Amino acid sequence: MRFAVVRRLYFYGIAFISFIVGISALDNLLRILADFWLESPALYEINRDRYLVDTVARQGGLLLVATPIFVLHWRYIQTRLVTDEERQAGLRKFFLYAASAVAVGFVLVRAYDLLRGIALLALGAGLADIEIWPSLWLHRLLMVVLGSAVQAALHGVLVADGDYGQESGNAALWRQVYQVLAGLVGLGLVIAGISGILETVWLAVVGRLVPAVEVGWWRSALSDRLAILLLGGLLARVNWRRWQAITATRPAEAQSALRRLYLYGAVVISALATLVPAAGLLRELLLIAFGAGSGTLAELLQDLATPVGLIPVGLVTWRWHWRILGQEADRYGESQEAATVRRIYYYAVAATGLGLLWFGAADIIQILLEAVLGTGASTPGGPFWPEPLANGLSLLAVGAPIWAAHWRAVQGIARRQDRAGLAERSAAPRKVYLYGVALVGALLILFYLAQAVYRLLLWLLGDPEAGFFSATTAEEVARSMLAAILWAVHVMAIRDDGRLGTEGEPEEESPMDRAEILRRQIARLEAELAHARAELEALEQK
Repeated sequence: MRFAVVRRLYFYGIAFISFIVGISALDNLLRILADFWLESPALYEINRDRYLVDTVARQGGLLLVATPIFVLHWRYIQTRLVTDEERQAGLRKFFLYAASAVAVGFVLVRAYDLLRGIALLALGAGLADIEIWPSLWLHRLLMVVLGSAVQAALHGVLVADGDYGQESGNAALWRQVYQVLAGLVGLGLVIAGISGILETVWLAVVGRLVPAVEVGWWRSALSDRLAILLLGGLLARVNWRRWQAITATRPAEAQSALRRLYLYGAVVISALATLVPAAGLLRELLLIAFGAGSGTLAELLQDLATPVGLIPVGLVTWRWHWRILGQEADRYGESQEAATVRRIYYYAVAATGLGLLWFGAADIIQILLEAVLGTGASTPGGPFWPEPLANGLSLLAVGAPIWAAHWRAVQGIARRQDRAGLAERSAAPRKVYLYGVALVGALLILFYLAQAVYRLLLWLLGDPEAGFFSATTAEEVARSMLAAILWAVHVMAIRDDGRLGTEGEPEEESPMDRAEILRRQIARLEAELAHARAELEALEQK
């Protein structure tokens, strides 16, 4: 067994290294040859010995050495595929998916340049403005074709192994990691592409309304985002269809931790794409409402471009992935690992929302205390309060709903006196969250309140420079008060968890809950049975 692992490490390791060296050398070789073929050879006459010949010799040498090394090791690897253990080995799957990732990376990078140039040409740009003309287009096209062919061949090998979508152990882990990364990268590219297109359109419209805005750049910006959108959409679509085909025939896949990790990760990315620009937009609107807005109309309209581009696409992808997540949870249930991923998501997002809430509410309380105490100083540009108040309100508007929604969701489960409630109360992510927030809250109270008490004692002792009635004291009191409130909320939750119990046997499940669990189990078993029958019929027809 140990010898087999060492053997696989050697052969797959050398094959992977030689694969990377070979494809990189081929990429460089095609680039220099395309330049030589399609541009004037005279361009290389002066430095032919030092540039053209040297580059061709170096890259050609790497390719000529790496190719036979890869072929020899790969042929030996393929001759060992006489047992299921060898075909289903985790190291084999790691090599195939890692090599696929390299091939996809080359395709994305080279196809981006190619598509961007085509889009520029379609939008009316001249050949002189297109970077891939007159020679790079051939290199980019050849690498896209070769990279796509390599990825298709590697995927064919994975399917030919006979366990694609049915893997177990490390083999399943590497496939799911690959699909998670491909899906999230594709989603990120789609969001960047669509938001960039909307942003470009917005700025183009602004350029017609406000003469101060220059619009001569729109072709380059639009072609860039179109290329990103096409590549991201293709990557996300292909990856999603392959993964959906697996979940349709193997319901356990929909329960896997990495599948849920992908969906929760997509939700987080989409939520960030929505909420971050929304908070910035709200801040700008509040500053305008408070009479503290700065800049010209053209600058204001340009600042709105990013929120206008990101918020719609982020909101759509957020809702779509959340709906898919809910549907799969209702249809397939969740494994213990998937439940852990769900808890990590909820408590991590709740902690993030709580942090935003604390900073925002602290700014607001500080402004109120300064107004009551009369300690706020005016700035040369006007009153002191508009900017911190706008910051506080925007952070609070984003953080409070995030924390409240996720906190209420987990509290609703934790307060139940059944197996689900017991599992929630005893879960490690919940304990880390509760005790972590309590610890941070106690430290904040200690730090800020100690500073305020220090100034109070100085004032009581008659120190004329105590600065007790100052903006600094108001800030310290505000932050300590808010930290005390949040600390108390979470300490009470810890106390309630202890009262309800985190160990031992829970109360028996209600008949309705048990019936729902049984219905889900029956649905999963029926789906697996239908898949087995279809596979058996296909084998019998052969």
